[in-house]
Amino acid sequence: MFSPLVSRSGPPHIVVDSADFDGTSDYMTRGADLNGNADSKLGIASFWARCDADNPSFPTDFLTAATAVGGGTIRFLISYDVAERFIVNARNSAETLILNMLSSTYLSSSTWRHVLMSWDLANAAAHLYVNDASDSNSPSITNDTIDYTRADWAIGGAPDGNGKFNGCITELYFAPGQYLDFSIVANRRKFISASSKPVYLGATGSLPTGTSPLIYQHLSDGEAVANFATNRGTGGNFTITGTLDTGSTSPSD
Repeated sequence: MFSPLVSRSGPPHIVVDSADFDGTSDYMTRGADLNGNADSKLGIASFWARCDADNPSFPTDFLTAATAVGGGTIRFLISYDVAERFIVNARNSAETLILNMLSSTYLSSSTWRHVLMSWDLANAAAHLYVNDASDSNSPSITNDTIDYTRADWAIGGAPDGNGKFNGCITELYFAPGQYLDFSIVANRRKFISASSKPVYLGATGSLPTGTSPLIYQHLSDGEAVANFATNRGTGGNFTITGTLDTGSTSPSD
């Protein structure tokens, strides 16, 4: 059950738990495309992450899409790379990279970080914010259509089990086909409060844009961590491989 806390100065805060991925066994897969998915030039992504692995020897993934169930070629990814940067890569149907954004380096630590991204390739717009500060280093943008409609999607790794993330994730929101300009403060406040806390996105994640995203993975305070696989958005549920633990901390702390 969601637990919004009323705020007099902005959107209500929300108390959340997080899911702890161990970097060895844990990840989640859809086993299919997202329900209602469509290729587009637009997208919004938002999540809170605690990156626990120092100097990762390979990129670790928050969200990926592949051309085959349990494998194939990655066409879309949001990752934490070997240089400890948050990145998004998106490709067209010919597998050409048409969107590339990367942040500055953020060393692994017990610190929670909020990552907020949006893109509108038709208008050469791409935003990447970390902890409410712009951190998009010369994004590469091509006016073309992102090949979102893939056979399998995964969270905390790739569909084939590679790139497993070591750390905690919560409030993972992904809305292909939607766009918000995050250079506008009011739009960022739909996802992160002025005091750098999670805010209430609605039971189905519909509050930021008026339309539910395809992916919204949420854990209320005290909720069973296995429920992190339950998609509150419209794209369908995920299946856990391994055993998730409740994170020892959350961005609400």
